[in-house]
Amino acid sequence: DHRFPRNCKNKSPRVMSGTATKAVRVILLGPGLVGRAVCKLLQKSRATHAERYGVKFNIVGLVDSSGAVADAKGLDDTTVTSAMSWKQSGKKMKDFTGGAEAKLTDLFKTIQLDDSTCVIDCTGTDSTTPLLVEALEGGCGVVTANKKPMCCPQSTYEKMMSHSKKIGFESTVGAGTPAIHTLNHVIASGDSIVKIQGALSGTLGYLMTGLQEGGSYSSVVKEAHKLGFTEPDPRDDLGGMDVARKALILSRLWGNKLEMKDVEVEPLFPKEFASMDIPKFMDSLEELDADYAKKVADAKANGKALRYVASIDAKSCVVGLKAVDLESPLGRLAGTDNLVEFYTDIYGEKPVVVQGAGAGDDVTAVGVVADLVRVSI
Repeated sequence: DHRFPRNCKNKSPRVMSGTATKAVRVILLGPGLVGRAVCKLLQKSRATHAERYGVKFNIVGLVDSSGAVADAKGLDDTTVTSAMSWKQSGKKMKDFTGGAEAKLTDLFKTIQLDDSTCVIDCTGTDSTTPLLVEALEGGCGVVTANKKPMCCPQSTYEKMMSHSKKIGFESTVGAGTPAIHTLNHVIASGDSIVKIQGALSGTLGYLMTGLQEGGSYSSVVKEAHKLGFTEPDPRDDLGGMDVARKALILSRLWGNKLEMKDVEVEPLFPKEFASMDIPKFMDSLEELDADYAKKVADAKANGKALRYVASIDAKSCVVGLKAVDLESPLGRLAGTDNLVEFYTDIYGEKPVVVQGAGAGDDVTAVGVVADLVRVSI
């Protein structure tokens, strides 16, 4: 082919030899299971990142709530792996060899914030939000798998998104399944979004599938709990707030100005169940069996299936039970996968559909590392 030099034929696109490799310093907040998977993937992908993207990631800080293991020149792989194993055994970063009690603000001063630094948030707290804002304003890249900073007050969200080229949050919705990427792609194309709807919880997907297959509400919830598919308190999943956060993130990225309180959420248990202790809650689930069996039967009689759906349009964001057509993408969905439908002017009644694993440490790490590359090059 005359369009390519002979020595480029049949080769993957790579950074041309002689191109300088950009060194990026990485500070990881929350060295738990997802953080560990991110570190492993960074080590595994080092050659690919250098050859294809001209970038090398050096982990300079591993930070938990107790303190940090840090070195401005970079932590070697052995230290990172050992520190992660230390953390997985239930110990604190400050007590690891070379670790110390440290506030993150002090760490930021030690490791100068600039465009050669990226902060990854794999925590589950909203207390990191002001630190991420500080990092962005200091020129850093920011990647978060933590949903809470992206559900902050609208004014803070807009402050973060004013640095849109330097922030990545793919893994906040659907783990590594590219829902955020797809929404950005549609927006960039100039097509107009009409509505978004999706099943955004693997736990609740498992519950809906179990109900559709004839299981009772109580038995499917208890089975999911036993298998570790739910949080220790299943109400953390059944309450719908995790789905509500993901829905808010999609809605805001579309362009809607909403606060968390504006999202309508339908919990899958009555109000009086909220104050029970966990054993009492689990013992009381059978009281809900008849009601859910009727809802499933009514949907089936109308050629539909029950799903726990986030429904987003230009004016509202609603999370709750919805009867969907059996032959629709959501109706055919089974098990713990997440699925998002993007309805647009151009695609009409055949939406752009993204489906994949909605949870899992390795899958989440894929989204984090892909974002890391994007905000760094």
